[in-house]
Amino acid sequence: MAADAETILSFALTALACLAAAVADLRTQRIPNRITFPAMAVLLAVHGAFSGLPGLADSALGLAGGFVIFLIPHIFKVLGAGDVKLMAVVGAGLGAGAVVTAVLFTSVAGGLLLLSWLAWLHLAGRTGRRPGFRPCYGPAIAVGALAAMALRLAGQPYITLRLPWL
Repeated sequence: MAADAETILSFALTALACLAAAVADLRTQRIPNRITFPAMAVLLAVHGAFSGLPGLADSALGLAGGFVIFLIPHIFKVLGAGDVKLMAVVGAGLGAGAVVTAVLFTSVAGGLLLLSWLAWLHLAGRTGRRPGFRPCYGPAIAVGALAAMALRLAGQPYITLRLPWL
């Protein structure tokens, strides 16, 4: 499937932001606002410039969807605020229709990350968690976003929710 210029540019910018955030998260256990906020603004502008108000609206809905879905685990202190903002970047870059797919792929990647971390603790002879430490979720978000982009570029549809009352 041949991708249009808007898709190529938005996917490239989203991938760049996700990879930069993943590296920062691994190094410092934080995803800096200087990555997420400019990425959100640029992605909204790209979609608006290429597709006008409908593109801007789709990007904004994706941003809000990614933010709200990851806000729930953040409220329960499972994810950090940077993770929430990075998923909002993914939503802004991929659009509202891709949020569910990106979240599902991210969840699978995060589960595999957690299982490998637990296996490492077991093999290292450690039990329990170090206080205040949790695996970085930025890399899982990057893998989930890249997988969602690969699915779209392969010509496959995103996973959607069909609610009977809508």
